[in-house]
Amino acid sequence: MKLISLNIERNLHTETVLSFLKKEKPDVVCLQEILEEEFVFYKNELNLDGIFQAENYVRGPKYPALLGKKDGVAIFSKNIVDSGTVFYYREEENTLRTFNKHMSDEKDKRNYALVWISTKDDSGKLYKFITAHLPVTKDGATTPFQLKVLDSFLVQTEKLGDFVLCGDTNAPRGQEAFSRLAEKYKDNIPKEYKTSIDQNLHRDKGIQCMVDVLFTTPSYKASNVKLVDGLSDHMAVVADISQ
Repeated sequence: MKLISLNIERNLHTETVLSFLKKEKPDVVCLQEILEEEFVFYKNELNLDGIFQAENYVRGPKYPALLGKKDGVAIFSKNIVDSGTVFYYREEENTLRTFNKHMSDEKDKRNYALVWISTKDDSGKLYKFITAHLPVTKDGATTPFQLKVLDSFLVQTEKLGDFVLCGDTNAPRGQEAFSRLAEKYKDNIPKEYKTSIDQNLHRDKGIQCMVDVLFTTPSYKASNVKLVDGLSDHMAVVADISQ
């Protein structure tokens, strides 16, 4: 099955992202930082089923036109037979509060969820995919909060059996948070890639961090793995997945 995972940076690159996805025709699409209001639009444009989970409101000065809109994570595929959402830090209830309430309560400002699907390939074989967007830190540094959220994330993934895991971890390869993931699951991003940050489209130029991931449990094999730039502020992870 062909997989594409990408942090799309809300709606800043929608036309470019959709053009790429339609050209590549993946069987599974995993998106991070997708706006809640654009989920159905992506489903219709890609002609795929999907599952979405809002995590937080867009806030701060970096995206003034999007202030107060919700974003989150989503997976799209043709033959979804089961799916689910797991909040591994905070609760879904926090995402249902108004923007003003969300901004007034420090405890509500960061919520993290994963989404997963079981989907069939053309032969009827079942595959499980997970995507998530883990906490960002200043300059990619490992922090106690990031590790706390990651440990909670790993507790939940252990319950999901065998799977393919992709997404934006905000945890650079080689640092502790990434290493904790790599101790449990196979890192399939080729070592020659030193960064998954788009060097032209990211607002902070020159960042060299491999933070977008493709991990597998032993039942799965990832081949023809590559990163593609020119789409968003992160590069797309493209791979063929087999069992």
